Amino acid sequence: MENLDYPSNVKNPSECEEIVDIIEKMSDLSQSQNWKELFKFLDGVTEEVLKHKDYINHTRLPGDETTQPKLITPLHYASYGKAPKNIIENLLSLGASKTLKTAEGQTAYDIAVHMNMPQDTLDILQVPEDIRKNEEGIKKMEKGLHETILGRSKSLIDKHNMQLPQLSFLYEFGDFWFPIPGMYGGFHVRKCDQGVETESWCRVAGGSGQRHLIDREGNVILTEEGFV
Repeated sequence: MENLDYPSNVKNPSECEEIVDIIEKMSDLSQSQNWKELFKFLDGVTEEVLKHKDYINHTRLPGDETTQPKLITPLHYASYGKAPKNIIENLLSLGASKTLKTAEGQTAYDIAVHMNMPQDTLDILQVPEDIRKNEEGIKKMEKGLHETILGRSKSLIDKHNMQLPQLSFLYEFGDFWFPIPGMYGGFHVRKCDQGVETESWCRVAGGSGQRHLIDREGNVILTEEGFV
C-alpha cells in the first residue's frame, strides 16, 4: 500500500495552494450536506491533487494558530447529517478513515450511533475489529509516538497549534508521513515486530536523522541517529 501523508490540521508550506482550496471547499460542501456537489467537485480535481490520497481525511483549517480545530472530516459530517448509506460508501471508497476521531473523541461510527442511523450503515462505519481489539495497545504506543515527536519538535508543534497524529490511522492504512512546517522534514511512522518505528529528520541539517522504536508498552528507545 502506498504511504500516505497524515492529514494534519495546518497549512503546510510545501502544499500547493490548490490543495488548500480543495480542503476548504470540501469542508464547506460536507458541512452543508451537499453531497452531489461534493462528489462532482472531487471528480474535477487534478492529477496533482489525486497524488495526495489523504485529502479526503483533511479537516477545515483553523483561521489562525490559536483556534482549536474541531477535526471533523467529511465522513464525520456525513454521520452528523444522517447521510444515506450510498454517500457513506462513496466516501469510504475515496479513502475516508473510519478510525479518525474529532476533537471530542468521536469516530464517524460513534456519531452515527448517537444519531440513530440504520444498522446497515453502522455496520460499514464500524472501526475494523483488529483495531478495536488492539485499542489499549495502540493508546500506549500513541503516547510514546507523541513523546517522540514532541521531543524533537515541540516548539514547532506549539507554534502551529498542530494536532499530533492518531496512531489508529497507521493500523487502518499502513505507513504514513507526518510533515511538520518549519522542520523541513518530519516523521515517517511504520509498524514493526516490536511495535512502531519512526524515522525523523530535517532536510537542511546534515546528520539529523533519528530512528526510534516504540514498543507495545509505549516505551521509547533511540536505536539509530546521524543518518540523512
